Amino acid sequence: MPPAPLRRPVTITAWLVLSVACLVLSPLLLAVAWIAAAVIRRPQPLLLTRFMITYFALELRVLVQCGALWLASGFGVRIRSRRFRALHYRVLRHFVHGLAVQLRALLDIDVVPEAPAEVCQALESDRALLFFSRHAGPGDTLLLIDLLIEQYQRLPSVVFKDTLAVDPAIDLIGHRLPHAILDTSDREESEERIEKVAANLPPHGILVLFPEGGNFTVERRRRALRRLWRTGRRREAEAAGQMSNMMPPHPGGALAAMRGNRDADVIFSAHTGLGLAAFPRELWRHTPIGGTLTTHMWLEPAAELPTDPDQQVAWLYAWWQRLDGWVRAEGEKTPGEEPRPSARR
Repeated sequence: MPPAPLRRPVTITAWLVLSVACLVLSPLLLAVAWIAAAVIRRPQPLLLTRFMITYFALELRVLVQCGALWLASGFGVRIRSRRFRALHYRVLRHFVHGLAVQLRALLDIDVVPEAPAEVCQALESDRALLFFSRHAGPGDTLLLIDLLIEQYQRLPSVVFKDTLAVDPAIDLIGHRLPHAILDTSDREESEERIEKVAANLPPHGILVLFPEGGNFTVERRRRALRRLWRTGRRREAEAAGQMSNMMPPHPGGALAAMRGNRDADVIFSAHTGLGLAAFPRELWRHTPIGGTLTTHMWLEPAAELPTDPDQQVAWLYAWWQRLDGWVRAEGEKTPGEEPRPSARR
């Protein structure tokens, strides 16, 4: 990813032009999408167009707000002060919630969190937390982060790849707030960044990490298993081989977060209900209309976390097997397979 002085003039200009053009042409775009949906007898063209218009409208608002905050902070001099950090969290909240509301409305999706009392108590406290979740698809991730912000008033610090910074709203908010934006080609620097963000979580802060490193696909899971066997990590390969709905976790990021904040409890999260549509083609073919995103959370208190790195890796894999078992019991559909009946119903 090019450095910010080279990247942002291009991306911000491009997104501003696209946003204005999309809003101006929205009546025409909706008409064309309506005709396309009628011709193919599927709602996807209209749903996609409506979501795209919402996205560009919110994108334009974020860019204007970020520009105004930069000016108000003395051309960026006070941009990292407590006051402006709180204002940027407000911008983030409106952006994420706006997208989530539109996604739920368009697809008629319900979000059902299953959180035991100890998890709710931890989320409702002001203590910083670490949040390790499976990664099944972009829509799932958006709804999960919205849940943490809206229901539990958490201040998320998200770990994500720097390729997402091509979106200028994500780029600006991500770098002005304490998110961990990673160049994954540099493993050591990535782990240092995660450790630093975890160490500086504010009250109500929560580090959101997806240890699998990407959205689940069957082929990605196969490649990850082959890599574990090839590198001689037999125990991890055997543990991962028993999982059918999860990819083996990359321990480096999780262990870095735990090093950075040894007093933080860990919440594990698994979710199911929207399928495993991780890429545009799959989303087009298997749009999860009328689904219910069910997410279950477990709490691991800081006092019970292992401290030895080898034990931490085994502990993380054991948790991932537990999450996989929950997903399997819920009847998650793996691509290419028929959905399995839920053991709970």
